[in-house]
Amino acid sequence: MSKEKRLGRGLSALISSQDESKIQEIEMERIIPNPNQPRETIDIETLSNLSQSIKEKGILQPILVRRKDDKYEIIAGERRYLSAKSAGLSKIPAIILEVSDQEAFEISLIENLQREDLNPIEKAKAFQNYIDKYNVTHDELAKKIGISRVEVTNIIRLLQLPIEIQEEVRRGNLTYGHARALLSIDEPSLQRNIAQKIIKDKLSVRETENLVKRSKELEEIPEIKVLERRLQEYLGSRVKIFPKTPEKGKIVIEYKNIEELESIIEKLLV
Repeated sequence: MSKEKRLGRGLSALISSQDESKIQEIEMERIIPNPNQPRETIDIETLSNLSQSIKEKGILQPILVRRKDDKYEIIAGERRYLSAKSAGLSKIPAIILEVSDQEAFEISLIENLQREDLNPIEKAKAFQNYIDKYNVTHDELAKKIGISRVEVTNIIRLLQLPIEIQEEVRRGNLTYGHARALLSIDEPSLQRNIAQKIIKDKLSVRETENLVKRSKELEEIPEIKVLERRLQEYLGSRVKIFPKTPEKGKIVIEYKNIEELESIIEKLLV
């Protein structure tokens, strides 16, 4: 079986019974973290619970590592490693794999995806990092980790959202569904406003989609588009009108430098 097909089938396909028979106890001080670890945050409570479980029952599943000079770099199982360290273990069971940097990155991604350990923004950053680092297409990455090309593309698109919205997704205040609905809006300020409303009013994904649809319909009011063009021609700058209702809303005027701002103000004060 080719390596790519094994990766696409998931983590279990990567580890043969021969690998499993080579479980070794490795000293904690000889283990180093994975620089490509896709998970950026680890819940302290989860870590504490796992640490307590390890104290009571030991480690039920070995971590995956690879040799790195005289150390062992974690491929998968960083949370188990940290919990074992917190539990005071001096050694940890591990399976040593002989893999390249790229293969280690792929295995780490698969392990986290299968365990659903990553939030959508962590997934997006890990996917983009892998694509940039190894110069692969969305389709090639999708085949390697066993998900659809469309899903890879949709997840990476989350990085187009304003940083503030990405942070709300990371915190769990906005879901992947909420974030995808917001991506259909082009204007960052409107995205932020709707994101705040989603959180404040606890809107469902369906309610968010309906709100976005109504906002886009208001933006397409012919009279509004005419006024936008007239303002842009007069001010010599990009203008966007965001109607909240047919009667009221807000105007956003962009400028590139202080001179352009002064020119806009002079025209508005005439």
